[in-house]
Amino acid sequence: MPTARPFACVWGSPIGHSLSPVLHRAAYEVLGLSWDYLAQEVDEQSLPEQWLARSPDLVGLSLTMPLKEAIVPLIEQRTPVVELLGVANTVTFRKRQPALANTDPWGVHGALADHTVEAKHAWILGAGATARAVGYGLHLGGTTSITLVARSLERATPTLGVLEQMGLQVHLVDALDEASLEEPELVVSTLPGGAESPWEISPAVVDSAALLDVAYHPWPSQLALRWGGSPKPVISGVWMLVHQALMQIRLFHSGEMTTPVPREEEVLRAMKRAVNLPAA
Repeated sequence: MPTARPFACVWGSPIGHSLSPVLHRAAYEVLGLSWDYLAQEVDEQSLPEQWLARSPDLVGLSLTMPLKEAIVPLIEQRTPVVELLGVANTVTFRKRQPALANTDPWGVHGALADHTVEAKHAWILGAGATARAVGYGLHLGGTTSITLVARSLERATPTLGVLEQMGLQVHLVDALDEASLEEPELVVSTLPGGAESPWEISPAVVDSAALLDVAYHPWPSQLALRWGGSPKPVISGVWMLVHQALMQIRLFHSGEMTTPVPREEEVLRAMKRAVNLPAA
């Protein structure tokens, strides 16, 4: 993908609904960076070829589904979080050496912090790659136990093992028999955008637990509609997207996720305004 100046990019499929270009460009403008940020349709089959053909002007790469697991075998240098989760959403190029990172857990943590949501016990709906990142994000916020709800217990076993390695207590189930389950303070859906939950959630849980739905297109999701009358926060995946993007921008800018960018509060407000979130 030719460009006349340094640029970052997001790869995935489908990619047309991605808000990453809007978020990154808003941040780069505040930072006074001359970088562009592009979106490119890349699927699992074309990923190896596109990776080999990447531009030397690429300063950072974001990865969305279905590439978050597929990218891992292609790059040897990885953060410990990527090693644990087996999933990455970011490639940095410090000194032209590609390295993998995953900022999604900090996206989860930031989204919940924005809504002052804390949960010692949470339910995670879905047990794929996204659930691992969500579990790490919940762990960052002080969650100690998880009910992991999966359609297939066998396919959920790798995610169960990863969550347990974090020190989380995990109860894996394939049905919501609420009488036998610990009541959650938070429900997190990792189901794809537009998918309906195969599990029926009672009005009691809707009224007592916050909802974070990592999907944001289309919005409101079916679960967000279910939570429509709840007094608890209903948080779309856009909040998560903003905070994980901010961590990516830190990595692209300095190579360190722990190093804030200049004028970071102003950057964050600009990113939120760009996707129509309250920026206060």
